[in-house]
Amino acid sequence: MNALRTIVVGLDFTPASRAALRQAARMAAWNEAALHAVHVVESSWIDDLAGVLGLDRDRFAREVEERSRKAAEDVAAQGELAVGARVDVAVGSTADMLMRSVKAHAADLLVLGVRSPVSAGRGPGPVATACLRRTRTKVLLAHEDHTGPYRTIVACTDFSDTSFRALQMAVRVAQQDKAALRIVHVAIPPRLDMAYAGHPLGMWPGQPLKVMEMWNTYRAALDPRLEKFVEPLRHEMVALNVTLDIAEHDHYGRGIAAYAKEHAADLLVLGTQGKTNLRYALLGSTAERVLGELPCSALTVKPAEFAMDID
Repeated sequence: MNALRTIVVGLDFTPASRAALRQAARMAAWNEAALHAVHVVESSWIDDLAGVLGLDRDRFAREVEERSRKAAEDVAAQGELAVGARVDVAVGSTADMLMRSVKAHAADLLVLGVRSPVSAGRGPGPVATACLRRTRTKVLLAHEDHTGPYRTIVACTDFSDTSFRALQMAVRVAQQDKAALRIVHVAIPPRLDMAYAGHPLGMWPGQPLKVMEMWNTYRAALDPRLEKFVEPLRHEMVALNVTLDIAEHDHYGRGIAAYAKEHAADLLVLGTQGKTNLRYALLGSTAERVLGELPCSALTVKPAEFAMDID
């Protein structure tokens, strides 16, 4: 179930990148998967520096690539890579080269390091964000402060097919790390100060009791619905410490983040939306907000029909 065959990990010599390398190596060892570490030298940096110093651009690029390869191999050797792991160096746009590597190796998982919000501001950086939005494969954002096995995993579900795919992956990681697994659905209670005039259900101000009756009926149905949703995975979860929860919050994204923080999760697993009709492919407002607020690792799973936005 959800076995990984090929993993690509981005390597940029930062502590977060080294943490990502260690997580990628662990996952490759679990799954007996091929592992490719990729370091990208930004072509714009080479162009600018060669121009300022008056150097031959192509010769300078080759020298930088060779030095970068040696440095990447040294870092990879310290990261206890799986036997047969490869280190590649590419010149170009970092996000584009990482996604091209994913495509070239038909990778099942892309692993990227992310710094803590305290040291780096809110959420993943531009490279991680671009990969999350555009690549079709699973993406693990490995937090720089966590390098060992995951002990508490939170899997989020909205009862969609994509969130079931995410749950499958969460179960697999929990099995490998012998982690506690919490499966949560965030439900938003109604606000009684909302205006209901013209509402298709015929509600209007002055009917809060009717609203609450509908909410109570809906809320009572969520627990058995969650039980039914996870039923196909009962056999895989039999040896795991699993908790099913319904969390009430006024916002999906903030509710997920609050739940993960409350239970000291060190890995959050969630599905993302596919492409929209906007000018670019969105990660999904809920998932993007969660990733921006949560100081832990996150594993994102795309819809089965998601297509990579790259030539």
